[in-house]
Amino acid sequence: MKLIKTFGICLLLMGSIILFACGGGGGGSSDGATGTGTLSVGLTDSSTDKYQAVYVTVDEVQVKSNDVSTKQNENWEPVANPKKTYNLLNLVNGVTEILGEKELLAGHYNQIRLILGETPESKNNILGDAHPYANYLILNDLSDTVKPLKVPSGFKTGIKLVHQFEVKQGEDVELILDFDACRSVVRASNGEKYILKPTIKVTGTLNKSMVSGIVTDDSTSESETPIIGALVSAQVSDQDSARVVRSTLTDDGGDNIVHEGRYQLLLSPDTSFNIVAFSEGKVWVGEPAVAVEKMYSPACARVDVPIDEDILKDLKLSLSDFGNISGTVTVTTNDDVIDQDDPPVVYIIFYTNIAECGYVEVATHLFSPNTDGELTFSVDLPLGSYDVVASAEGFIPNTGQAALNTSDDTAAVDLEIIEQPSF
Repeated sequence: MKLIKTFGICLLLMGSIILFACGGGGGGSSDGATGTGTLSVGLTDSSTDKYQAVYVTVDEVQVKSNDVSTKQNENWEPVANPKKTYNLLNLVNGVTEILGEKELLAGHYNQIRLILGETPESKNNILGDAHPYANYLILNDLSDTVKPLKVPSGFKTGIKLVHQFEVKQGEDVELILDFDACRSVVRASNGEKYILKPTIKVTGTLNKSMVSGIVTDDSTSESETPIIGALVSAQVSDQDSARVVRSTLTDDGGDNIVHEGRYQLLLSPDTSFNIVAFSEGKVWVGEPAVAVEKMYSPACARVDVPIDEDILKDLKLSLSDFGNISGTVTVTTNDDVIDQDDPPVVYIIFYTNIAECGYVEVATHLFSPNTDGELTFSVDLPLGSYDVVASAEGFIPNTGQAALNTSDDTAAVDLEIIEQPSF
Protein backbone atom coordinates (compact mmCIF):
# COMPACT_ATOMS: atom_id res chain seq x y z
CA MET A 1 0.00 0.00 0.00
CA LYS A 2 1.32 3.35 -0.97
CA LEU A 3 0.44 5.42 2.03
CA ILE A 4 0.49 9.19 2.32
CA LYS A 5 4.03 10.28 2.99
CA THR A 6 4.64 12.77 5.71
CA PHE A 7 7.56 15.10 5.86
CA GLY A 8 9.36 16.88 8.63
CA ILE A 9 7.23 19.06 10.81
CA CYS A 10 8.27 22.65 11.30
CA LEU A 11 6.98 23.57 14.69
CA LEU A 12 6.50 27.16 15.72
CA LEU A 13 6.60 27.08 19.50
CA MET A 14 4.73 29.98 20.96
CA GLY A 15 4.02 30.91 24.51
CA SER A 16 0.54 31.16 25.85
CA ILE A 17 -1.15 34.38 24.90
CA ILE A 18 -4.37 36.11 25.82
CA LEU A 19 -6.94 36.19 22.98
CA PHE A 20 -8.89 39.44 22.91
CA ALA A 21 -12.57 39.48 22.08
CA CYS A 22 -11.89 41.11 18.69
CA GLY A 23 -10.11 37.93 17.49
CA GLY A 24 -6.46 38.94 17.36
CA GLY A 25 -3.92 36.50 15.95
CA GLY A 26 -6.03 34.70 13.32
CA GLY A 27 -6.09 31.22 14.89
CA GLY A 28 -5.53 29.14 17.93
CA SER A 29 -6.85 26.36 20.10
CA SER A 30 -9.71 26.68 22.51
CA ASP A 31 -7.53 26.61 25.63
CA GLY A 32 -5.69 29.80 24.65
CA ALA A 33 -2.46 28.09 23.53
CA THR A 34 -1.40 28.67 19.95
CA GLY A 35 0.84 26.51 17.81
CA THR A 36 0.96 24.60 14.56
CA GLY A 37 0.52 21.11 13.21
CA THR A 38 0.86 19.61 9.74
CA LEU A 39 -2.02 18.62 7.45
CA SER A 40 -1.30 16.19 4.61
CA VAL A 41 -3.94 15.61 1.91
CA GLY A 42 -3.97 12.66 -0.50
CA LEU A 43 -6.19 11.49 -3.34
CA THR A 44 -7.48 7.95 -3.92
CA ASP A 45 -10.35 6.32 -5.81
CA SER A 46 -12.94 3.66 -5.09
CA SER A 47 -12.77 3.07 -8.84
CA THR A 48 -14.92 1.52 -11.54
CA ASP A 49 -14.41 -1.05 -14.27
CA LYS A 50 -16.65 0.77 -16.74
CA TYR A 51 -13.87 2.93 -18.26
CA GLN A 52 -10.20 2.63 -19.23
CA ALA A 53 -9.36 5.91 -17.53
CA VAL A 54 -11.06 8.78 -15.73
CA TYR A 55 -8.96 11.95 -15.65
CA VAL A 56 -9.57 14.92 -13.37
CA THR A 57 -7.40 18.01 -12.97
CA VAL A 58 -6.95 19.33 -9.44
CA ASP A 59 -5.68 22.88 -9.11
CA GLU A 60 -5.99 23.52 -5.39
CA VAL A 61 -7.20 22.16 -2.05
CA GLN A 62 -8.37 24.53 0.68
CA VAL A 63 -9.63 24.13 4.24
CA LYS A 64 -11.74 26.30 6.51
CA SER A 65 -11.76 26.61 10.28
CA ASN A 66 -14.87 26.68 12.45
CA ASP A 67 -13.03 28.32 15.33
CA VAL A 68 -15.45 31.16 16.06
CA SER A 69 -13.03 32.74 18.51
CA THR A 70 -10.80 33.86 15.64
CA LYS A 71 -11.05 35.44 12.22
CA GLN A 72 -9.70 32.21 10.79
CA ASN A 73 -13.22 31.02 9.99
CA GLU A 74 -13.74 33.89 7.54
CA ASN A 75 -11.30 32.67 4.87
CA TRP A 76 -10.35 29.53 3.00
CA GLU A 77 -6.77 28.44 3.66
CA PRO A 78 -4.90 26.86 0.70
CA VAL A 79 -3.15 23.65 1.73
CA ALA A 80 -2.20 22.14 -1.66
CA ASN A 81 -1.63 23.49 -5.18
CA PRO A 82 -0.92 20.42 -7.31
CA LYS A 83 -2.24 21.70 -10.69
CA LYS A 84 -2.00 18.12 -11.97
CA THR A 85 -4.17 15.79 -14.04
CA TYR A 86 -4.81 12.46 -12.30
CA ASN A 87 -6.12 9.17 -13.67
CA LEU A 88 -8.44 8.10 -10.87
CA LEU A 89 -8.33 4.48 -12.01
CA ASN A 90 -4.64 4.32 -11.08
CA LEU A 91 -5.47 5.26 -7.48
CA VAL A 92 -6.95 2.02 -6.15
CA ASN A 93 -6.09 -0.60 -3.54
CA GLY A 94 -4.47 1.79 -1.14
CA VAL A 95 -2.53 3.74 -3.79
CA THR A 96 -2.71 7.38 -2.74
CA GLU A 97 -1.37 10.37 -4.63
CA ILE A 98 -0.17 13.18 -2.40
CA LEU A 99 -1.84 16.47 -3.30
CA GLY A 100 0.21 18.44 -0.81
CA GLU A 101 0.78 19.25 2.83
CA LYS A 102 0.99 22.42 4.86
CA GLU A 103 1.67 23.65 8.35
CA LEU A 104 -1.54 25.05 9.83
CA LEU A 105 -2.52 26.83 12.99
CA ALA A 106 -3.74 24.41 15.61
CA GLY A 107 -7.50 24.33 15.89
CA HIS A 108 -10.74 22.81 14.65
CA TYR A 109 -11.58 22.68 10.94
CA ASN A 110 -14.88 21.68 9.38
CA GLN A 111 -14.72 22.17 5.61
CA ILE A 112 -12.52 21.19 2.67
CA ARG A 113 -12.79 22.62 -0.83
CA LEU A 114 -11.39 20.95 -3.94
CA ILE A 115 -10.82 23.30 -6.90
CA LEU A 116 -10.94 21.52 -10.27
CA GLY A 117 -8.77 22.88 -13.05
CA GLU A 118 -9.73 23.98 -16.56
CA THR A 119 -6.28 23.43 -18.10
CA PRO A 120 -4.78 19.92 -18.13
CA GLU A 121 -1.26 19.05 -17.11
CA SER A 122 1.24 18.97 -20.01
CA LYS A 123 1.79 15.22 -19.90
CA ASN A 124 0.51 12.26 -21.90
CA ASN A 125 -2.38 9.94 -21.02
CA ILE A 126 -2.47 6.13 -21.13
CA LEU A 127 -2.85 6.25 -24.93
CA GLY A 128 0.39 8.21 -25.28
CA ASP A 129 -1.46 11.36 -26.30
CA ALA A 130 -1.44 14.79 -24.67
CA HIS A 131 -4.40 15.37 -22.39
CA PRO A 132 -7.15 16.75 -24.66
CA TYR A 133 -9.22 18.12 -21.76
CA ALA A 134 -8.77 18.93 -18.11
CA ASN A 135 -11.48 16.43 -17.14
CA TYR A 136 -12.35 13.50 -19.38
CA LEU A 137 -12.63 9.73 -19.67
CA ILE A 138 -11.54 6.99 -22.07
CA LEU A 139 -14.23 4.45 -22.82
CA ASN A 140 -13.71 0.71 -22.54
CA ASP A 141 -14.46 0.17 -26.23
CA LEU A 142 -12.40 -1.04 -29.17
CA SER A 143 -11.85 2.51 -30.41
CA ASP A 144 -10.37 4.06 -27.24
CA THR A 145 -13.05 6.73 -27.47
CA VAL A 146 -12.30 9.91 -25.50
CA LYS A 147 -15.22 11.82 -23.97
CA PRO A 148 -14.96 15.18 -22.17
CA LEU A 149 -16.50 15.36 -18.72
CA LYS A 150 -18.82 18.33 -18.42
CA VAL A 151 -18.49 20.00 -15.02
CA PRO A 152 -21.79 21.57 -13.86
CA SER A 153 -21.61 25.27 -13.12
CA GLY A 154 -22.29 24.62 -9.43
CA PHE A 155 -18.84 23.03 -9.07
CA LYS A 156 -16.88 25.71 -10.92
CA THR A 157 -16.15 27.52 -7.65
CA GLY A 158 -15.04 24.34 -5.94
CA ILE A 159 -16.36 21.12 -4.45
CA LYS A 160 -17.16 21.75 -0.79
CA LEU A 161 -16.80 18.79 1.58
CA VAL A 162 -18.04 18.97 5.15
CA HIS A 163 -15.60 17.10 7.38
CA GLN A 164 -14.67 17.79 10.98
CA PHE A 165 -11.01 17.40 11.91
CA GLU A 166 -8.57 18.88 14.39
CA VAL A 167 -5.01 20.00 13.91
CA LYS A 168 -3.13 19.66 17.18
CA GLN A 169 0.05 21.45 18.09
CA GLY A 170 3.12 19.50 17.02
CA GLU A 171 1.14 16.64 15.40
CA ASP A 172 0.43 15.38 11.89
CA VAL A 173 -3.03 14.90 10.39
CA GLU A 174 -3.48 12.77 7.26
CA LEU A 175 -6.67 13.04 5.21
CA ILE A 176 -7.54 11.05 2.10
CA LEU A 177 -10.02 12.35 -0.47
CA ASP A 178 -11.74 9.25 -1.87
CA PHE A 179 -12.92 10.42 -5.31
CA ASP A 180 -15.48 7.74 -6.19
CA ALA A 181 -15.33 7.50 -10.00
CA CYS A 182 -18.16 4.97 -10.08
CA ARG A 183 -20.56 7.45 -8.51
CA SER A 184 -19.08 10.60 -10.03
CA VAL A 185 -19.43 9.95 -13.76
CA VAL A 186 -22.98 10.35 -15.07
CA ARG A 187 -23.96 9.16 -18.52
CA ALA A 188 -26.52 11.26 -20.38
CA SER A 189 -29.59 9.44 -21.67
CA ASN A 190 -28.37 9.56 -25.28
CA GLY A 191 -25.04 7.98 -24.34
CA GLU A 192 -23.07 10.75 -26.04
CA LYS A 193 -22.46 13.14 -23.15
CA TYR A 194 -20.82 12.44 -19.78
CA ILE A 195 -21.13 14.68 -16.74
CA LEU A 196 -18.79 14.92 -13.75
CA LYS A 197 -20.81 15.11 -10.53
CA PRO A 198 -18.07 14.55 -7.94
CA THR A 199 -18.81 12.16 -5.10
CA ILE A 200 -15.97 12.39 -2.59
CA LYS A 201 -15.57 10.93 0.87
CA VAL A 202 -13.01 12.29 3.33
CA THR A 203 -11.20 9.65 5.38
CA GLY A 204 -8.61 10.04 8.10
CA THR A 205 -5.89 7.40 8.38
CA LEU A 206 -5.77 7.50 12.17
CA ASN A 207 -7.31 4.51 13.99
CA LYS A 208 -8.13 2.56 10.82
CA SER A 209 -7.63 -1.14 10.06
CA MET A 210 -6.87 -2.79 6.73
CA VAL A 211 -8.99 -5.58 5.28
CA SER A 212 -7.25 -7.22 2.33
CA GLY A 213 -7.24 -10.42 0.34
CA ILE A 214 -7.41 -11.97 -3.10
CA VAL A 215 -10.41 -12.69 -5.34
CA THR A 216 -10.13 -15.92 -7.33
CA ASP A 217 -12.11 -18.09 -9.74
CA ASP A 218 -13.29 -21.23 -7.92
CA SER A 219 -14.05 -23.10 -11.17
CA THR A 220 -10.38 -23.90 -11.82
CA SER A 221 -9.39 -27.02 -9.91
CA GLU A 222 -5.63 -27.07 -10.63
CA SER A 223 -4.83 -23.65 -9.21
CA GLU A 224 -6.55 -20.56 -7.92
CA THR A 225 -6.87 -18.11 -10.82
CA PRO A 226 -6.95 -14.47 -9.66
CA ILE A 227 -9.70 -12.26 -11.07
CA ILE A 228 -8.51 -8.84 -12.20
CA GLY A 229 -10.79 -5.81 -12.14
CA ALA A 230 -13.45 -7.24 -9.83
CA LEU A 231 -15.24 -4.63 -7.71
CA VAL A 232 -14.80 -5.26 -3.98
CA SER A 233 -16.81 -3.19 -1.53
CA ALA A 234 -17.31 -2.95 2.21
CA GLN A 235 -21.01 -2.58 2.99
CA VAL A 236 -23.17 -2.04 6.04
CA SER A 237 -26.42 -3.95 5.61
CA ASP A 238 -29.64 -4.82 7.34
CA GLN A 239 -32.65 -6.84 6.18
CA ASP A 240 -33.76 -4.52 3.38
CA SER A 241 -30.98 -1.97 2.82
CA ALA A 242 -27.27 -1.86 2.10
CA ARG A 243 -24.80 1.02 2.06
CA VAL A 244 -21.35 0.95 0.43
CA VAL A 245 -18.70 2.43 2.74
CA ARG A 246 -15.55 1.84 0.68
CA SER A 247 -14.83 0.05 -2.58
CA THR A 248 -11.93 -0.76 -4.88
CA LEU A 249 -10.95 -2.90 -7.88
CA THR A 250 -8.78 -6.00 -7.65
CA ASP A 251 -5.24 -5.36 -8.84
CA ASP A 252 -3.96 -6.13 -12.34
CA GLY A 253 -0.56 -6.96 -10.87
CA GLY A 254 1.44 -4.40 -12.85
CA ASP A 255 5.08 -5.47 -12.68
CA ASN A 256 4.39 -7.91 -9.85
CA ILE A 257 2.25 -10.90 -10.79
CA VAL A 258 1.70 -11.89 -7.15
CA HIS A 259 -0.50 -8.81 -6.73
CA GLU A 260 -3.01 -9.97 -9.34
CA GLY A 261 -6.54 -10.18 -7.97
CA ARG A 262 -5.65 -8.53 -4.67
CA TYR A 263 -7.60 -5.79 -2.92
CA GLN A 264 -7.22 -3.50 0.12
CA LEU A 265 -9.87 -1.56 2.03
CA LEU A 266 -9.09 0.88 4.85
CA LEU A 267 -11.98 0.62 7.32
CA SER A 268 -13.07 1.82 10.74
CA PRO A 269 -12.40 -0.83 13.38
CA ASP A 270 -14.82 -2.34 15.88
CA THR A 271 -17.42 -2.54 13.11
CA SER A 272 -19.03 -5.38 11.13
CA PHE A 273 -18.98 -5.21 7.33
CA ASN A 274 -20.08 -7.29 4.40
CA ILE A 275 -17.14 -7.62 1.99
CA VAL A 276 -18.75 -8.09 -1.43
CA ALA A 277 -16.93 -9.02 -4.64
CA PHE A 278 -18.51 -8.85 -8.10
CA SER A 279 -17.26 -8.62 -11.68
CA GLU A 280 -19.54 -7.26 -14.40
CA GLY A 281 -17.21 -8.55 -17.10
CA LYS A 282 -18.00 -11.69 -19.09
CA VAL A 283 -15.74 -14.67 -19.84
CA TRP A 284 -15.85 -17.41 -22.46
CA VAL A 285 -15.93 -20.97 -21.10
CA GLY A 286 -15.23 -24.15 -23.08
CA GLU A 287 -13.62 -24.98 -26.40
CA PRO A 288 -13.75 -22.19 -29.03
CA ALA A 289 -16.23 -24.02 -31.25
CA VAL A 290 -18.73 -24.55 -28.44
CA ALA A 291 -17.66 -21.88 -25.95
CA VAL A 292 -20.38 -20.12 -23.99
CA GLU A 293 -20.29 -16.71 -22.36
CA LYS A 294 -20.75 -16.53 -18.60
CA MET A 295 -20.48 -14.06 -15.71
CA TYR A 296 -19.29 -14.44 -12.15
CA SER A 297 -21.91 -14.50 -9.42
CA PRO A 298 -21.24 -12.13 -6.51
CA ALA A 299 -19.59 -13.49 -3.38
CA CYS A 300 -19.67 -12.11 0.15
CA ALA A 301 -18.00 -12.61 3.52
CA ARG A 302 -19.00 -11.13 6.86
CA VAL A 303 -16.09 -9.60 8.77
CA ASP A 304 -15.73 -7.99 12.18
CA VAL A 305 -12.91 -5.47 11.83
CA PRO A 306 -10.68 -5.50 14.92
CA ILE A 307 -9.00 -2.51 16.54
CA ASP A 308 -5.30 -2.02 15.70
CA GLU A 309 -5.16 -5.20 13.64
CA ASP A 310 -5.26 -5.88 9.90
CA ILE A 311 -7.09 -8.97 8.66
CA LEU A 312 -7.08 -11.12 5.51
CA LYS A 313 -10.27 -12.19 3.76
CA ASP A 314 -10.09 -14.04 0.45
CA LEU A 315 -13.15 -14.44 -1.78
CA LYS A 316 -13.99 -16.95 -4.52
CA LEU A 317 -16.34 -16.23 -7.42
CA SER A 318 -18.34 -18.89 -9.28
CA LEU A 319 -19.29 -18.76 -12.95
CA SER A 320 -22.96 -18.39 -13.79
CA ASP A 321 -25.29 -18.01 -16.74
CA PHE A 322 -26.70 -14.51 -17.01
CA GLY A 323 -29.64 -12.54 -18.29
CA ASN A 324 -30.59 -8.93 -18.89
CA ILE A 325 -32.58 -6.40 -16.88
CA SER A 326 -33.70 -3.33 -18.82
CA GLY A 327 -36.28 -0.62 -18.53
CA THR A 328 -37.18 3.05 -18.45
CA VAL A 329 -37.02 5.52 -15.58
CA THR A 330 -39.31 8.54 -15.77
CA VAL A 331 -38.13 11.58 -13.81
CA THR A 332 -41.00 13.87 -12.82
CA THR A 333 -40.03 17.32 -11.53
CA ASN A 334 -42.25 19.85 -9.79
CA ASP A 335 -42.09 22.24 -12.76
CA ASP A 336 -41.92 19.54 -15.49
CA VAL A 337 -38.55 20.91 -16.65
CA ILE A 338 -35.22 19.06 -16.82
CA ASP A 339 -32.23 21.40 -16.48
CA GLN A 340 -29.86 20.13 -19.19
CA ASP A 341 -26.96 22.20 -17.82
CA ASP A 342 -27.28 20.55 -14.43
CA PRO A 343 -29.65 17.57 -14.76
CA PRO A 344 -30.57 15.32 -11.84
CA VAL A 345 -28.31 12.30 -11.36
CA VAL A 346 -30.35 9.11 -11.35
CA TYR A 347 -28.84 6.13 -9.53
CA ILE A 348 -30.02 2.71 -10.67
CA ILE A 349 -28.81 0.23 -8.06
CA PHE A 350 -29.21 -3.54 -8.11
CA TYR A 351 -29.52 -5.43 -4.82
CA THR A 352 -29.74 -9.14 -4.06
CA ASN A 353 -29.55 -11.56 -1.14
CA ILE A 354 -26.45 -13.67 -0.57
CA ALA A 355 -26.69 -16.50 1.94
CA GLU A 356 -23.49 -15.60 3.80
CA CYS A 357 -24.38 -11.94 4.28
CA GLY A 358 -28.02 -11.20 3.49
CA TYR A 359 -28.99 -8.07 1.55
CA VAL A 360 -26.14 -6.50 -0.48
CA GLU A 361 -25.59 -4.05 -3.30
CA VAL A 362 -24.25 -5.66 -6.47
CA ALA A 363 -24.03 -2.98 -9.16
CA THR A 364 -24.61 0.77 -9.57
CA HIS A 365 -25.20 2.72 -12.78
CA LEU A 366 -25.65 6.49 -13.14
CA PHE A 367 -27.66 8.29 -15.81
CA SER A 368 -29.15 11.70 -16.51
CA PRO A 369 -32.59 11.99 -18.16
CA ASN A 370 -33.33 13.60 -21.52
CA THR A 371 -35.43 16.73 -21.94
CA ASP A 372 -38.58 14.62 -21.66
CA GLY A 373 -37.47 13.36 -18.25
CA GLU A 374 -36.78 9.79 -19.38
CA LEU A 375 -33.79 7.50 -19.45
CA THR A 376 -33.32 3.89 -20.47
CA PHE A 377 -31.00 1.29 -18.98
CA SER A 378 -29.88 -2.22 -19.86
CA VAL A 379 -27.68 -4.30 -17.55
CA ASP A 380 -26.48 -7.90 -17.76
CA LEU A 381 -26.43 -9.72 -14.41
CA PRO A 382 -25.91 -13.32 -13.20
CA LEU A 383 -28.98 -15.47 -12.64
CA GLY A 384 -30.87 -14.56 -9.49
CA SER A 385 -33.50 -12.25 -8.04
CA TYR A 386 -32.88 -8.53 -7.76
CA ASP A 387 -34.36 -5.37 -6.34
CA VAL A 388 -33.92 -2.51 -8.82
CA VAL A 389 -33.93 0.89 -7.10
CA ALA A 390 -34.06 4.22 -8.93
CA SER A 391 -33.21 7.31 -6.88
CA ALA A 392 -31.97 10.88 -7.21
CA GLU A 393 -31.24 13.65 -4.74
CA GLY A 394 -34.48 15.44 -3.88
CA PHE A 395 -36.67 12.70 -5.40
CA ILE A 396 -38.71 9.90 -3.82
CA PRO A 397 -36.98 6.60 -4.68
CA ASN A 398 -38.86 3.76 -6.34
CA THR A 399 -38.18 0.02 -6.34
CA GLY A 400 -39.01 -2.78 -8.76
CA GLN A 401 -38.23 -6.49 -8.77
CA ALA A 402 -36.66 -8.67 -11.45
CA ALA A 403 -35.84 -12.38 -11.63
CA LEU A 404 -33.38 -13.98 -14.04
CA ASN A 405 -33.99 -17.74 -13.96
CA THR A 406 -32.40 -19.17 -17.10
CA SER A 407 -29.64 -18.32 -19.56
CA ASP A 408 -30.49 -15.32 -21.76
CA ASP A 409 -33.55 -14.59 -19.61
CA THR A 410 -34.79 -10.99 -19.74
CA ALA A 411 -36.74 -8.86 -17.30
CA ALA A 412 -38.32 -5.43 -17.76
CA VAL A 413 -38.52 -2.87 -14.95
CA ASP A 414 -40.10 0.54 -15.55
CA LEU A 415 -40.01 3.06 -12.71
CA GLU A 416 -41.00 6.64 -11.99
CA ILE A 417 -39.32 8.89 -9.45
CA ILE A 418 -41.12 12.05 -8.35
CA GLU A 419 -39.47 15.19 -7.02
CA GLN A 420 -40.23 15.89 -3.40
CA PRO A 421 -42.56 18.86 -2.97
CA SER A 422 -40.93 22.16 -2.07
CA PHE A 423 -42.43 24.12 0.79
